[in-house]
Amino acid sequence: MSRSPRWRRRALLLAGVAAAGLSLASLVKLSGDPDLNGSTLRERRQRLESAEQLIRLGWTAWADAELVSVMAEQLIEEHFDVPVDRVMADIGVQFESVARGDLDLMLMAWLPVTHQEYWQRVRGRVEDLGTIYTGRLGLVVPEFVPEEEVSSIADLADPVIAARFNNRIQGIDPGSALNDATRAALTAYGIKDMRLVAGNLAVMAASLRQAIDSRRWIVVTSLIPHWMFATNRLRFLDDPLGVFGGTERIHGLGHAGFSQRFPQIAAFLGRFEIPPEDFLGLMLAARQSSNQDAVRAYLAQHPERVRYWISGAIGECRQTTCPQP
Repeated sequence: MSRSPRWRRRALLLAGVAAAGLSLASLVKLSGDPDLNGSTLRERRQRLESAEQLIRLGWTAWADAELVSVMAEQLIEEHFDVPVDRVMADIGVQFESVARGDLDLMLMAWLPVTHQEYWQRVRGRVEDLGTIYTGRLGLVVPEFVPEEEVSSIADLADPVIAARFNNRIQGIDPGSALNDATRAALTAYGIKDMRLVAGNLAVMAASLRQAIDSRRWIVVTSLIPHWMFATNRLRFLDDPLGVFGGTERIHGLGHAGFSQRFPQIAAFLGRFEIPPEDFLGLMLAARQSSNQDAVRAYLAQHPERVRYWISGAIGECRQTTCPQP
């Protein structure tokens, strides 16, 4: 029996996913039991498989990236009636998969410095859909570490200071751009008595919490936005050589032709920018409940901002909910 056009399209999509290095398991939605619209996972899979139009959105298991992808998913499905299939994949795989059209979107391209190598490889094959939020990468210490003793990454080159930190920097994922930048910083600043210990974001945050609880010196690779800046008194070490760059802008990228295929959604993504003062609170709320609950609450509290994102319309609004064009 010959397959229907819909199933032929699905088979081609699966083949493209495999070619891009995305596993079949990644097709399963990873955002919990009922989704934001109350559907079960089985109901959602059936809807995705029967959809004539579908947006495949790449994300990596970083707290900020997951939160933004969940928010974009809800807004696209609710306001544009296009189902979104979130696919978890390594950051490098996402860049290449969007460029090849195996993924339609990614919302976590840190530019101009952090992901510049990936960007240089694909910039002629993707659409830049604009900035969604801003961030920063670097080395972070608890505020109780005396600033007069340790204010700069360069201070870590002192063997006495390095020993106070147990001669280690707690990192995140081994292949992350943040760990890569940290290794570059060790070389650039001539730091010979400290080693980078790989882990992940959860390990880094847990190590930081344990050190703070015991008032022990620790230095970690970290980033903002991250919920731990809302629950701990932390500071970045100065980076006079600019190894980590400055303020980064996190862009959305679409496959070539995305804005022609989904012009209204492309326009929405061009306006979809979350103010930095909101992001930490949103991440903390997600940690205390869930991404889905935090997103629902945030969107309900900011109807004028949502209206601007979706339509571009700016009307009268309360000061705390005015859109930020």
